[in-house]
Amino acid sequence: MKKIKMKNEFQTFAKHWAIEPSAMQLVAATFKEVQSGLSLFAQKPLVNTYTTTIRDGVAVIPIHGIITPRADVFTFLMGGTALELLARDLQAALDNPEVNAILLDIDSPGGVAVGPSEMADTIRKATQKKPIWAYVGRNCCSAAYWLASAASNIVAQKTALLGSIGVVSSVAVQEQPDADGYKQIEIVSSNAKNKRPDPRTPEGEATIRSELDALEAEFIQSVATYRNVGTDTVKSDFGQGGVVVGEAAINAGMADEIGDYETTIKNLSTKTKGENSMDAKAITKDQIAAYRAEGAKAERERLLALDEVAVAGHEDLLAKAKADPNMTAEKLALQIVKAEKAKGGDYLNGLKKAANSMPQVAPSTKPVAKVNKGATPEERAKNEWASNPEIRSEFNGDKDAFIAYCVAQENGQIKIQTKGE
Repeated sequence: MKKIKMKNEFQTFAKHWAIEPSAMQLVAATFKEVQSGLSLFAQKPLVNTYTTTIRDGVAVIPIHGIITPRADVFTFLMGGTALELLARDLQAALDNPEVNAILLDIDSPGGVAVGPSEMADTIRKATQKKPIWAYVGRNCCSAAYWLASAASNIVAQKTALLGSIGVVSSVAVQEQPDADGYKQIEIVSSNAKNKRPDPRTPEGEATIRSELDALEAEFIQSVATYRNVGTDTVKSDFGQGGVVVGEAAINAGMADEIGDYETTIKNLSTKTKGENSMDAKAITKDQIAAYRAEGAKAERERLLALDEVAVAGHEDLLAKAKADPNMTAEKLALQIVKAEKAKGGDYLNGLKKAANSMPQVAPSTKPVAKVNKGATPEERAKNEWASNPEIRSEFNGDKDAFIAYCVAQENGQIKIQTKGE
């Protein structure tokens, strides 16, 4: 056989090949299809990746053929997708500064049921770092749709097939002896009766179906979460295990828009360029209206919060707070507490000042002058007023107040206590 030295892309698998030229052409054609996808224009390979290309800032990651957990000869020769390589290419695209967005170019009938769940979660988390869309030109079935549903946007060609949500298992059962006359018999250990369930028995079928149902439940829940619908919607509207075509898939909520590959690349590239440059022309009227509505809602909530913490007597603080867009309810509450403390301090200082300004009057120690026993209280008070200057000073010259005081004392309404009583 002819020894052929291959170039660049094939050296990731083997530097030298020993293979017939006709067979080598098949390998080259298969590898080229995995690399180029459905692009009508040249796309250069993305560095540090296996099958990813880049164009206009968009990294295109192909998910073609049967999906398997790890790469093997079948993957490289037949163009399948290995989840381990897919994960590495995705991370390389996320880390590459030349990549502004990522497109999952999907054309796959599905594959393994164990593994897509973790990969789909990885894709969904990656959408927080860079926009990730999925494009379906032909098939996006079963495990492939599991991965596509995790993208932030799914674009489908009008004749694309999407869905086939469910899990299937094929169990080989030997009915007759092998060609050499022998029949293979398996004996399972005593405590592992479910290790080789017989699908021909009700018990064996139930065991196998329970495993499938558990995987299917995870599949359905993931799709429902990623597509923002209920699990009942997935069960009833997403094909019930069958595929849904183009526009019908859009109407069912399985995809977001109809489009072709080139338009998808252009739209994704334009979208990310607009986001990176903050080009005002790229902002639509609907987006502006949405931003205004969001801002108005936030301002209403701020004003309501300010009203809730407001206290009577601080209307000036409330007015200033409403006029300041940076003023929050928490900040206003602190200002009100501070103002109340200052007001309380001013009140105490005023009381002290008033007490200090009151005249200090020394109490009289002289006995009240005696008058005739037959005199009335008013007469005795007048006599005392006329004869005692200290009393006139104590009552600030208010004769009537002194007379009223004496009459009240005479009637027992006032009691004068001396020190020690």
